[in-house]
Amino acid sequence: MTVILGLTIILVLFAYFFHKYIRKFNKYIYILAIILGFFSYLQEITIINLGYVGLSFFLIVMFMGVLEKSEVKKRLMGIRAEYAILGTIFALVHGLKFIVFSVDFYFFWEAPVNFYLGIASLLICAPLFITSFMWLRKKIKGKSWKKLHKLSYLFYLLVALHLILITNQRMWYYIVIFSIYFLLKGLMIYQKMHAKPKEVNVKPKPIQV
Repeated sequence: MTVILGLTIILVLFAYFFHKYIRKFNKYIYILAIILGFFSYLQEITIINLGYVGLSFFLIVMFMGVLEKSEVKKRLMGIRAEYAILGTIFALVHGLKFIVFSVDFYFFWEAPVNFYLGIASLLICAPLFITSFMWLRKKIKGKSWKKLHKLSYLFYLLVALHLILITNQRMWYYIVIFSIYFLLKGLMIYQKMHAKPKEVNVKPKPIQV
């Protein structure tokens, strides 16, 4: 868990200080991520193919939506799409590594539940990943895009269950982190539903004589 928290803090600092450059050079950063992911896939164990890097990106993307308005949130939201894309690239390396491993050792159909939850989360993440690229996002109606990206909540839930059901020493950390997120999100939805509509001051029209 120390590795994940450390990576998350580093990525937040990068987003805060270099958000303009991340957005400007995003294509080159994606290529670099793919190259790193490819070499990580070829290795036996790395923080990328173990899923730590992908998870760190997604934790940031996830909590961006429930943070209070601030300069930090403003800068983070500016590169939310970039971080979601990078998180997916690294998550795919993790998922592919374990899928191939399960096929090679003949336990794909006899794997624990958390394995299949991980696969399901990647399948749900696929359309979110594709439509996060600006060139494609512009071709989709705003309402349709927002409706599709509501699947991200299901994705977060599946990721949470995937991690928690591994039942290792980090299980309780995951329970706390995702519980905090869903509580904050639930509170945000509740406040939005019960918010009083703003009064609109309408100036009276001048009476024509």
